[in-house]
Amino acid sequence: MKRFFWVLLGLIFLVALFLRFSQLAKIPVGFHTDEASLGYNAYSLLMTGKDEAGRAFPLYIDTFGDNRPTGYNYLAMLPIKFFGLSIFATRLPSALFGSMSVFAIAFLSFVLFKNKKIALLTGMLLAIAPWSVVLSRASDEAVVALFFILIGFAFLFLSLRSKRQLYIILGGLFLLISFFFYHTPRVFVPMLFLVFLGYFFWQFRTRLSRTHHTLMISVFCLLSVIAVYLVFLVSGGTGRFSQVNIFTFPETKLVMQEQIREDGSMHAPLITTRVFHNKLVNYPLTFVSNYLTYFTGDFLFIKGGLPIWYQVPSMGLLYLIELPFLLYGLFLLCKSDDPLSKLPLLWLLIAPVVSSITVDDVPNVNRVIVLFPIMEVIVGYGLYTFVTKFKKNTKLFISVGVTLLFIANLLYFQHQYIVHASTHRTWYRNNGFDQMVATLQESYAGSDRIIVTKSMGSMYPLILFYMKYDPALYQREGSSKDREYTGFGKFLFVPQDCPSITKDSRFPIGHNLIYINNGNCPDDKGKLVKKQVIINREDGTKAFKIVYD
Repeated sequence: MKRFFWVLLGLIFLVALFLRFSQLAKIPVGFHTDEASLGYNAYSLLMTGKDEAGRAFPLYIDTFGDNRPTGYNYLAMLPIKFFGLSIFATRLPSALFGSMSVFAIAFLSFVLFKNKKIALLTGMLLAIAPWSVVLSRASDEAVVALFFILIGFAFLFLSLRSKRQLYIILGGLFLLISFFFYHTPRVFVPMLFLVFLGYFFWQFRTRLSRTHHTLMISVFCLLSVIAVYLVFLVSGGTGRFSQVNIFTFPETKLVMQEQIREDGSMHAPLITTRVFHNKLVNYPLTFVSNYLTYFTGDFLFIKGGLPIWYQVPSMGLLYLIELPFLLYGLFLLCKSDDPLSKLPLLWLLIAPVVSSITVDDVPNVNRVIVLFPIMEVIVGYGLYTFVTKFKKNTKLFISVGVTLLFIANLLYFQHQYIVHASTHRTWYRNNGFDQMVATLQESYAGSDRIIVTKSMGSMYPLILFYMKYDPALYQREGSSKDREYTGFGKFLFVPQDCPSITKDSRFPIGHNLIYINNGNCPDDKGKLVKKQVIINREDGTKAFKIVYD
């Protein structure tokens, strides 16, 4: 039976690998700027030991003021070493750890329920889960962090069942590793650990040794201290949080100011304005509103979340067939007498807390990634318990029916992801950028300057990536990024949508200039140009117009 379990788990892992690695360089269509930044900085670290800004082996990389942890960059160095700087090499770590999370969630499920069949079922649910497939194929650091979180808490929970103190140390080590890949674990891990400690002392204080208690508290304190150090004491630790938290975000303050003005226009008593429209009221309301969004049907089962480049048209993050088993699993956990069965409920309640104190791109799939695997665990538990309630013949009939429904859901998801997501709003994933740079490379050596529009957002990581621009040279040039009227090499970034038409005095003068216009720009009517090349996206819309002057 033990060997059969590992054979089945291995087959599930192969399913996960197939769904995440098949045509990885082509699907999803395009290449987001964040992915390009991850890949190029990994390339820069590999070639020079420094990031794009010239900092040696940093803990954070500042691309757009977000100061992302560099764990993924270091992971990507190895595939880039073997496969070169490419989309496939950049996406490989995320796809691999997304696949390996099958083992992590099966381990966690087995610890919680002491049932190998539930562990296998939960592993299969994660292998085919829309949220996991989509994020794993998109160079996502949160996917790697999630793997270590699942393993870490599985070991901690196992220490309660086995009473082995070694598992506490192993759990703490895996949780610590997650801190270096994404921001969310640095808050979520200590928060869930703290709740876990409280529950631990309530349910297990008389069953385990004093040494076990002391070690558990020590690991929690150590993780908390390291999290505080990484966030508040290391330069750049609060970078992304300072951009998106509800306390400093301009929109949150704007809503409160608007309410105060409306009170004034209606001559409301000053005391009511001060009582109802202040930070103590508005911030909690914003938090609760965000928190509840993560449990809506639209977010989980119908539309998905943000950022928009992760969305699959008419597809949620979980399969609709999972909804009844999720509800049934929750019901069973609430009435269960097993102390460990309450841990998934605690995890479920805490998971959206971190993402709920942010206001940009809400509901955010990345920041709440810790919510989805525990839902898969609950679904697996509910599904298994439901099916096993029936007698043999009925059980077989229901099992076949449920399996067919899951296959139908999977096929629908694959169709929406491969066909529709490849042509639906692909400008959010910079579709056409690779063709544009490939066209530029043909004439780069013979050009004097290349004037690039910034109308489509910050594009410099994409140019660095596709050009395989020499990192040492970029660092020597001052790492100018794409500030207006600056650039690197022969590239100059300008704010005009159509720089070949709306030139100004800050543009360079030369005989062999190339202009990168927005695809919606009109043709240069009445002007003699050497050549014009139009770059189209997968859906036929125009991405860029390259004008040779």
